[in-house]
Amino acid sequence: MLTILSLLPIISLLVCLIFIKLKVAKSGTISLALALIIAFVFFGFTPFGLSVAVAKALWLALFVSLIVWCALFLYHLVSDFGAIEVINKNIAVLVRDKFIAFLLLAWLFTGMLQGIAGFGIPSVIVAPILLALGFNPVKSLAAALLGHSWAVTFGSMGAAFFVIQGITGVEEVTLGLPVWVFNTATILMTGIGVCWIYDGFRGIKKGLLYVLPVWAVMAAVQFFIIFFKMYSLATLITALAGLAVMFLLYKLRFKGGGKSRLYRGKLTLLQSVFPYALIMLLLLSFQFIPAQIRNAAAISPNFPATATTAEIPHEVSEEANYNPIRLFVHPGIVLLLAAGTACIIYRKAGIWDSGVFRDATKKTVNKGIPATLALLAFGNMSLVMMDSGMMFRLAKTVADITGDFYPFASPFIGVLASFLTGNNTNSNVMFGEFQYTVANELGLSGAVMSAVQSISGALGCAIGSTLVLMAALATKQTDKIPLILKKLIPLILLIALVLGIINFIVINYIIT
Repeated sequence: MLTILSLLPIISLLVCLIFIKLKVAKSGTISLALALIIAFVFFGFTPFGLSVAVAKALWLALFVSLIVWCALFLYHLVSDFGAIEVINKNIAVLVRDKFIAFLLLAWLFTGMLQGIAGFGIPSVIVAPILLALGFNPVKSLAAALLGHSWAVTFGSMGAAFFVIQGITGVEEVTLGLPVWVFNTATILMTGIGVCWIYDGFRGIKKGLLYVLPVWAVMAAVQFFIIFFKMYSLATLITALAGLAVMFLLYKLRFKGGGKSRLYRGKLTLLQSVFPYALIMLLLLSFQFIPAQIRNAAAISPNFPATATTAEIPHEVSEEANYNPIRLFVHPGIVLLLAAGTACIIYRKAGIWDSGVFRDATKKTVNKGIPATLALLAFGNMSLVMMDSGMMFRLAKTVADITGDFYPFASPFIGVLASFLTGNNTNSNVMFGEFQYTVANELGLSGAVMSAVQSISGALGCAIGSTLVLMAALATKQTDKIPLILKKLIPLILLIALVLGIINFIVINYIIT
């Protein structure tokens, strides 16, 4: 009974978005209200627990809203001053095959961005470019969201990998190889998935000529990076290798002749891409700032422990330094610096127009306010479900029902957590220890189960509520969110099933 009740807010959210087609904020509010009723009536959630959950949700909304508002402002700024047009026309010059451009941007360029930053930045940057190149909005957003998911575990300089390692206590060397196995499978399947999004089976048939050799090189490169324990670079270097091989294969197969002349509008290509190049440069260089300096320039609240009043209480530990906003590495700050740099470039180029700047600011406010309200609804729903024990109930029921077949089901738990939180780190925090403990109770490998948790959590980011919302806002396509989820959810579930099969084989027949 409690398991069914725990599922209702999730079902409500999907029904409201996909079938009834309500707006995002309204769908989130309805599902939040349902989650609150169930949490109070059936799970013993307390007013104190609610106040702590709401405070966490407010803080998370602030954390993500900084990214959303700054990303919106940067997008409108560069778009309205003509930089996006220059970038898109030059992509068309350099890569004349639209399918290859789609695959390269959605599968590999997003991975490179994820390797540096994460937090929704890949889809926020790439989805608008795909739209401006003339691709279908739903396909563009779905491909950018799916395409970057392979890169999440080792993305953001290895953040999620270090989280799962710290929570489970599995040594990095022991954890690295199984993570590589599952990540290798995910790289291949997301590449094929992007081809499917583009043109179904015809897209797969055409794309395999590129996906398979690129995937083989990426798998080999990532293996050696992990072998040499360079975990923080395992996504970035792998994505760069993939980009290089993809472009080389394209050039070898491209039969057109001659040198192509780059397009120049009011801005040159260098002036147009410089703000984006600056984002990558800053985020990469900030990783080398000593940890004590990064932590000193951080703002983060502390939250007390809570417990429900159920017969078997669900306890949430005290959380110190909760999701810190680090001034030197927070993507929102970097996006704002890039926007400021763009303004300087446009002045130097002689195209500055204060009216265009005001319009960009106005558009940002108009889109940012409903985005923040939606984030509050989603954030509160997720935290109510987590802190009341509803999410734990779902995971435990799956473990109890599946028993020895639990390895098949474990990826779906990671996907579910990321679907609600939009964050692989949060997914690992929620269920990393749970999956490790279940594995030990069943006499299975805790390291392998921890690995599949992190990779499936990364995969779930493709349908993560906040990430989908951020991408839709950046492209002014919030009305397409139901269609995006409808296209992505079957793909994500299929890939999760494949991960489950691999997990079952590895854990029962390879690891002894």
